[in-house]
Amino acid sequence: MDYDAIIIGCGHNGLVAAFYLARAGLRVLALEQAAKVGGAATTDEFVPGFHFSTCAHSFVLFHPQILDDMQLVERGLRVFQRDPVQFHPFADDQYLLTWNDPERTRESIARFSRHDADAYASYGDFWQRAAQLFDPYLLDSPPTLGEFLRAAEDTPNAAVAHTLVTGTRRQLLDEYFESPRVKASLGTTFDAGSTDNAGGLLYFAFAAALSTRLSERGLAGFPQGGMGAVTRLLRQAAENAGAEIRVATPVESVHVVNGSVRGVALVDGSVITARVVLSNADPRRTFVRLVAAEHLSASFQRSVRGLRLNAGYLKLHCATTGLPEWRAAPGDGPQHRANVRICESLDDIDQAWSAARTGRMPIAPVLGLVCPSVYDSSVAPVGRHTISIWVEYAPVGLPQGVWDERRDETTDALIAQVARYAPNFPDIVSDAYLHGPPEIEARAGITRGNMHHVDMTIDQMLGARPLPACAGYRTPLQGLYLCGSGCHPGGGVSGVPGYNAARTVVRDLNRPASLRPSPTAGGHKPFTTAEGSRGRSL
Repeated sequence: MDYDAIIIGCGHNGLVAAFYLARAGLRVLALEQAAKVGGAATTDEFVPGFHFSTCAHSFVLFHPQILDDMQLVERGLRVFQRDPVQFHPFADDQYLLTWNDPERTRESIARFSRHDADAYASYGDFWQRAAQLFDPYLLDSPPTLGEFLRAAEDTPNAAVAHTLVTGTRRQLLDEYFESPRVKASLGTTFDAGSTDNAGGLLYFAFAAALSTRLSERGLAGFPQGGMGAVTRLLRQAAENAGAEIRVATPVESVHVVNGSVRGVALVDGSVITARVVLSNADPRRTFVRLVAAEHLSASFQRSVRGLRLNAGYLKLHCATTGLPEWRAAPGDGPQHRANVRICESLDDIDQAWSAARTGRMPIAPVLGLVCPSVYDSSVAPVGRHTISIWVEYAPVGLPQGVWDERRDETTDALIAQVARYAPNFPDIVSDAYLHGPPEIEARAGITRGNMHHVDMTIDQMLGARPLPACAGYRTPLQGLYLCGSGCHPGGGVSGVPGYNAARTVVRDLNRPASLRPSPTAGGHKPFTTAEGSRGRSL
């Protein structure tokens, strides 16, 4: 064999997996189709002199153990911690600021509702308890929903676990708060779509478990140089551990011999052999485009085709000559350092989701604006700024030609929407680039531009992510593993799927063939290698 392990895709999880596999003493090759590593975590110069985090834009979920193992801070990682965290202007010129300090947030909420200000601490306690429930399952194989609930039985957090699995975002907010404005500020949903979708709360338990750890160390925020700086450091760590990384090397297919994976075939026709292959591509792409249908059962192929990939997003990157003059909070102030949320009510989220799900661009989508250049002067010329707008939601599955026809009108509509809150915004935008699902798919190789690979809904979380047949990083095809955001615990730049997949591979390779688990077996084991094996402890 040429290598012990080949990794398809050098997004952040692929690089994390490469590091841990190489550190265990394996011969590792990681292949990337693009000209640089990073996948959905890159920095690109869409406008000369202006550097944007193309898809993922903030460093808030990365697991601290992985950060320390890969020595990212020692390698030069610098993160600007956001404070305030969020500025939320409303059409009637009121606004709400969310701070790292809960007491300051409580004071801001009190302007809308004294009841809600008093309830904010209890709401925070709910998420702390949710994080405690989810934390043991981060660096481990996922439990089933039943196992998750049973583990919480007869504990003080049993009711929290039940809410995470059966509750909705709207129900939870209604339980704690009375002000529609407060609910709108705290009502993010991500892939769960509608605020009434059950089970979408599990994602936020995962996020709470990770963001709390990183925030405590002052490392949650905007990385200097954008997200591409993070993945460049991940590559450095992987290569220093002994992994070989090749860019501009697209994989045509997974190479299978007698029903077992034996490497990959490249687009140029060459074959590179390996004992195992890890796919950092999304599950749909992996099993539809990279693995020939003859190697998968008909029932499994039907399950793959049934994966939910309905959450679509846009990202509008704007080069500006100045900062927005927010009507609700004019002049200089903390509002310019925060993520800006534009959403009048929970109903706006539901209407945006409904429109996108039926192939229409929402009239008033939910917007999230970030301006990293306020913290990081390296990403824009002096006196200029980079502003990126995250748009929820966008229709997926539309052909490139349709997007091209709608690009200018959609860009103008989004700029006009911001102008209702910051009238000077159209005047300060000197250039703009709209990054839609087709561009995300083309640049990052993600099916339908789904940032989390598959929607983070209740039927695709924990032991069912992405499918029960491959929830533990193994797949039904012997020797093929998944290591991307489509795996437990889910999307976001955390590195956790890459870590867990590498652990699973090392464990399997160090067992005699007769004792290896079936391809779909799970199990909760520590991240170590077998005594006397050629690999080392991870």
